[in-house]
Amino acid sequence: MPPTQKCPSCGAQTSGKFCSECGAPLGETTCSKCGAKNPAHAKFCSECGAPIAAAGRRLNVSAQPTPRGDRLAWYAAGIAVVGLLVVIVITVGRKGAAPAAASGPGPTSAIDLSTMTPRQQADMLFNKIMTLHEAGKTDSVSFFAPMGIGAYANLGTDLDPDARLHLGLIELATGQTNAAAAQGDTIVRGARTHLFGWLLKGQAALQAGDSAAARRALRTYLQDYPSERAKNLPEYAEHTTMLQEARDEAERLVPQAAGK
Repeated sequence: MPPTQKCPSCGAQTSGKFCSECGAPLGETTCSKCGAKNPAHAKFCSECGAPIAAAGRRLNVSAQPTPRGDRLAWYAAGIAVVGLLVVIVITVGRKGAAPAAASGPGPTSAIDLSTMTPRQQADMLFNKIMTLHEAGKTDSVSFFAPMGIGAYANLGTDLDPDARLHLGLIELATGQTNAAAAQGDTIVRGARTHLFGWLLKGQAALQAGDSAAARRALRTYLQDYPSERAKNLPEYAEHTTMLQEARDEAERLVPQAAGK
């Protein structure tokens, strides 16, 4: 067996020209600048002062395992990306099913995520979360909700009343009544009679068990409903059924505001 020696870098018993554990050079090393011989553990040449043995030290650093915390962070990021892809595939598949059946079989176009705006991605997550919520799949709602909330929060100044309604409804689906009410307050500050603001405030109060606040919000919702619907706002057209159901519920809970 070849003679072994203690590695000056990691202390392992090894043989040969380089340590089998860390890759550090064994024995003397030659300075690449002046050619002088130096001990294996030397960091600088004793003759000219040039740095030496850098390759061995770089190898030792790169061989270190990835910290567990970093691995967990990457796993979490991967799950989030997979979740978003699932949302896109399911949502687009659901919307494209009827046209495909009507027109007969044809090629399926691939979805290019790079062509989607941040708002489109956020709205797809909203649709997925609401579908899961209506199906009573609370675990899945809890999984996707943070992604949906984060997607809308990243819109920044592009959070219009429609986006705030979506964000508030996700928050209501996960029991965050204060956050949902805050979205309603923000909508009302921007447009005092906007139905989305009073709808969120009323639903948040109902869910929180504050009947007095719920009646105040729903009463205002009913009072402003005719004039607001007459404006034919695009966001109202997209949520016609929701607005009508909220009106019916408000009339049951606050009959005096409906003239009963």
